[in-house]
Amino acid sequence: MKKAGIFILICLLLSACASPAPAEPTTAAETVPTTILTEPTTVPTVPETTEPPQPILELTDEEQFMLLKIGMAERGNTECTECIALVMRTVLNRVEDGRFGKSIRSVLFAQDQYTPVSDGSYYNAEPNGRCYEALEMVLCGWDESQGALYYEWCTGESWHSKNLNLLFQHCDVRFYN
Repeated sequence: MKKAGIFILICLLLSACASPAPAEPTTAAETVPTTILTEPTTVPTVPETTEPPQPILELTDEEQFMLLKIGMAERGNTECTECIALVMRTVLNRVEDGRFGKSIRSVLFAQDQYTPVSDGSYYNAEPNGRCYEALEMVLCGWDESQGALYYEWCTGESWHSKNLNLLFQHCDVRFYN
């Protein structure tokens, strides 16, 4: 019962504060127009529909398929789509560099450059969904490769670690130039 009484008292006080004082009679000359100035509010809007990213890198179907296969053969067993995309970007970095070949085909099939090509696993690789996601990322301009030209996954010292400049490590893969 006490709570109800306190609640009613608070409500009465609030309504008294909110009620305007009785108006005194005014003449037309004393009437001052009142306006409330408010700043316009802008609410950011999200577009209703967003179009999927459009490719900015144009590759033939054959070149795309080669990237899918090397991505699968090298890193397709990983849960990390970015690792697969980094492998693909490294191949493209080599093409752009020009010292390793002038096409994806010549880079991939250069002697002793890609273990999956040398041991034949490249030819049996069946790209999975992550490989297709990685390819889409790369085609749409994603490039976190820092210009890497080499990669390897290992834990100890290797020819790469002794002879190349380590750029970064992503998951269990080291990237070099």
